[in-house]
Amino acid sequence: MKEIYMSQIKKIFEMYMDIFEQEDSDHPDYRVIRPKERAIDRTLDKITDNKEEQRKIYYAIIGHLFNRGDGTYRPICNDLRALGYTVIEGR
Repeated sequence: MKEIYMSQIKKIFEMYMDIFEQEDSDHPDYRVIRPKERAIDRTLDKITDNKEEQRKIYYAIIGHLFNRGDGTYRPICNDLRALGYTVIEGR
């Protein structure tokens, strides 16, 4: 069974939001952006080694970055469940 922890979802989501804010500024600081991109990659590596699966997880999470209708992680979790993952609370 494929498992993903809620803390991993939250971590990827928040880091991508920070990256987006940095890149949206007039002078993005890549000294801040690069470590966050690497941290996202490391988190995805902990979930699965398959790069195609990592890409699907990544886009399932960032696809709801500006979801204004529902301010929760529920749509992200639903998309991950559709990919065959079990979302586990904690850790």
